[in-house]
Amino acid sequence: MYNQEKNCKLCDSKRYANTSWCYKHFREREKQKKEEKARLKKERKESTKGFQKNLRKKLHKKAWSLMSEWIRRKDANPDGYVECYTCRRIKHYKETNAGHYKHDKLDFDERNLKVQCVKCNQHNSGELDLYAERLISEYGLEWFNKLIKDAWSHKGYSIEDLSKIIEDLKIKISNLN
Repeated sequence: MYNQEKNCKLCDSKRYANTSWCYKHFREREKQKKEEKARLKKERKESTKGFQKNLRKKLHKKAWSLMSEWIRRKDANPDGYVECYTCRRIKHYKETNAGHYKHDKLDFDERNLKVQCVKCNQHNSGELDLYAERLISEYGLEWFNKLIKDAWSHKGYSIEDLSKIIEDLKIKISNLN
């Protein structure tokens, strides 16, 4: 004969409603199911191309913000002033940009990035002719050609690459203080 007064599978308490568990264990099990369902939903969402693209875009923006700060601050004097790479004007690092020779290719390669004033970088499109002349005079034509070759062969930055870049830059910037 079926006994309605059976106890919980996990303890000696009476069963809850038509379940095999007491109320406490029933609630715990329901909570675990809900958490597992949320975890699976999050995993499915994170595996979509749209989510990956959006995450990559956010990480790229964060990494660029930190890289720009690093490039502008590392060469600044103790008062925060730095020289524009192309026009040689002295400006406070907060009033400058991190200029690229090759944009969108080597965004996080320090060889490609130099401090530029807003006028040179934004209003005069980076003054790429002066930028190239200085790179060649400082590092040589062979080095310059390697930079261009690296820019053409660069495949982009993965989410893992960007996360690592962010970690490294945070450490570098904290060491400047």
